[in-house]
Amino acid sequence: MKTIFFFLAFLFIVSTPLSYAHEQHNKDTSQISQSSKESQLLMEKEMFEHQQMEAVNAFPNYHPLIVHFPIVLLIIAALFQLLSFFFYKKEFSIVTLLLLFVGVVTAWLSSNPLHAMPGELYGKTKEIFETHEQMAAYTWWLSLIALILKSSSQFVLKRKLWVELAATLFLIASAITVSIAGHHGSMLVHMEGVGPLGKYLDGYKINVNPDVNQKEITDSIIEQKEIEPNNDDHHVGEPGKGPHSGTIQEAEPNHIEIVKNGRDLIFYLLDSNATPINMNTVSGEVEVDYLGNKKITIDLMMMDGKLTAMDADNGKDFNITCRLKKGKKIYTAQFNSKNDLLEK
Repeated sequence: MKTIFFFLAFLFIVSTPLSYAHEQHNKDTSQISQSSKESQLLMEKEMFEHQQMEAVNAFPNYHPLIVHFPIVLLIIAALFQLLSFFFYKKEFSIVTLLLLFVGVVTAWLSSNPLHAMPGELYGKTKEIFETHEQMAAYTWWLSLIALILKSSSQFVLKRKLWVELAATLFLIASAITVSIAGHHGSMLVHMEGVGPLGKYLDGYKINVNPDVNQKEITDSIIEQKEIEPNNDDHHVGEPGKGPHSGTIQEAEPNHIEIVKNGRDLIFYLLDSNATPINMNTVSGEVEVDYLGNKKITIDLMMMDGKLTAMDADNGKDFNITCRLKKGKKIYTAQFNSKNDLLEK
């Protein structure tokens, strides 16, 4: 009877994370009028959001579906292991082994084939992600060692005290590291916005209807400022206020940020909200006017996700015209060394 009880308890624990799935609801666009250009753009925007919702429902990555299992299972396995020293020793020991096994498998799945790898991150977001990754790696190794020790104890060493104590220590350590990893993962999602709607996820693509020219819809919505006015200046022209601690200038409808790194100048293309975008498909050049001495054009080199003008700063004042190309669009911004450059 006790064995049946613990088996049912195990099934309940394993199934618990699945109860947190959420269903998205589509917006009704039937009330949008077709009689004007503005209403047409609004309808197209609704279609775009609907397609985004469908993409999110399909999950660009299955990491969110599996990552809660090791968090729950490893913590409960550590608790059951401690209880196995005092109550229902054999039964609790078996349940601990089962929980630990599933926890190790799902920890590996979360960190490897179902890992949600973001694109290039910066500043505090990057620090949070690196801590999350480090704790996840520790969790995998600690829980694996605990599983080896627990399996040896259960099937070979007949639950000798020393090996049970060793398994307990590694289990507790894995419970601590998975808790820290989970905490930093939630910070990435809820505080830094990494993941929702596919933001900052590497290789994320929205599945759209091939009959709809998505680029034209997006561009037309951006250009119709009277529909969704944006009064935020995004700290344009304020040194050190950019997302990479540089200076932002307008490059309608987007922005370009400049950062000084020694003698090199680094340029980033930002979206209309001055948010970093994936730089892998961006290229460009800069025209540097050394105020009457000479004017040169430098092709930007992609180095570690950064478009870099090598040795562009000669220590004197100069003006810069930056032209960045993404797809068929070219974005242009003007900078001045005296007003816009800060040493990184």
